[in-house]
Amino acid sequence: MTLWYLARAAGVVAMVMFTVSASLGILTSGSRKPERRFWLQYVHRSAAATGLVLLITHVVAVISDSYVAISPTVLVWPFGAGYRPVAMAVGTLALYGLVLAAVVGAARGRLATSEAFTKHWRTIHIAASAGWLLSIGHALLAGTDRGTPWMLAITIGCLAAVAAAGAYRVRSQAARASTPLNLARAGRTR
Repeated sequence: MTLWYLARAAGVVAMVMFTVSASLGILTSGSRKPERRFWLQYVHRSAAATGLVLLITHVVAVISDSYVAISPTVLVWPFGAGYRPVAMAVGTLALYGLVLAAVVGAARGRLATSEAFTKHWRTIHIAASAGWLLSIGHALLAGTDRGTPWMLAITIGCLAAVAAAGAYRVRSQAARASTPLNLARAGRTR
């Protein structure tokens, strides 16, 4: 039973860490101040790395625990799980997206000299956003605590945090676009 508690805790905290990372990633890409951008990126990456460690802990604990028989084959064939197959598939797809983003992110410094990679970085990094959203879906579908008020509050809080970061970024970009200098650059006047 201890592994089951570890799996649940690691999964919930991983989702929170990925939410912190997603929120800061949204805010970082909209930041124009270099010193602020540096710190936001640092915490963004640290939260993502912590989330990955917790995600790996979650997966290993779930597979190792005998409370519910989940085979390691679920990592290769997501719909083959005997326990809530759709929920397990959503979780496995979230894992794929988050790990892909982590691997590409870790190699970003080495690949930055490639013009093709630089051009497609944001498109590839969307895998992290998809992974985060799928992890929310996994929490709502698979978790044994999914219907409890505290888990629903955490899940809604995660969604609200990313939505608030997105709204702030859109608002700040719109405000920046309407400055006299940017209007003049675009050939428009107020």
